[in-house]
Amino acid sequence: MGKFTGYLICTDCDGTLTYEQGKLSDENARAIKYFQEEGGLFTLATGRFPDHAKLFREKFHSNAPIVSLNGTILYDEQTGKLLNTWPMNKKDCFELLSYIHKTWPEVGEYWLNGLKDDGKTFESSGFIARDHHSDSNALREYMDKLSDTQLKMVIIQHEDMTSIVQKDLKQKFGDKFCFDSSWANGIEINSVDSGKGVAVRYLKEHLDRDIHTTVGIGDYENDITLLKCADIGYAVGNALDSVKAVADRITVRNTENAIAKIISDLGQF
Repeated sequence: MGKFTGYLICTDCDGTLTYEQGKLSDENARAIKYFQEEGGLFTLATGRFPDHAKLFREKFHSNAPIVSLNGTILYDEQTGKLLNTWPMNKKDCFELLSYIHKTWPEVGEYWLNGLKDDGKTFESSGFIARDHHSDSNALREYMDKLSDTQLKMVIIQHEDMTSIVQKDLKQKFGDKFCFDSSWANGIEINSVDSGKGVAVRYLKEHLDRDIHTTVGIGDYENDITLLKCADIGYAVGNALDSVKAVADRITVRNTENAIAKIISDLGQF
């Protein structure tokens, strides 16, 4: 047994694991390899598609399933199989987007991420709402072309409108969807029954390994459930105040090799 046997680290990518558009420091990479060599499980909990992990293959491989699309997918990179999904109801998606289309013309783009009807191929499809405000049928035609398994939506508007739109949508549709901002002019939407924390909890319960401690690391709104559901929740030093408020521990900024610092800290306990 290694020093980190029984530990599972699940980290957000942008603004947490990486810096400057996906760069991973050599110090973080060395720490991850050491953590894995000492028996630890290390994986990603990202809002992106599972293939985002390919960016890091020259430096490390996740040795546990990847939490993807804000916790709507658990994907085993080693086998290429989906372990679980938490999709949205397509009818509810249309109802939500219809409301946005009528009420918030400031929202210029809608993007839906899902699985094609074969159940294993990912798809991402955009609707440029600003070009169709006079066409009442365009949105339905867009939705009709999509598969039934939709996992995450993204809506894009000017950053001055993000919090206003987000607050309204939470009030009206919060019983069906989660609404998280992960950058200034975007709102990410997924099923209220999903989330990074939900997926990590499922992973701990169903992974064929004895895990005594899950560690969640993040910086933005879509990481809050991850930090809440993990046994130890870390906020990086550059995290939002709302993320720091739910964290068990606060570490250095992502640009200061936060992952290496956390692994070092864990080794002291």
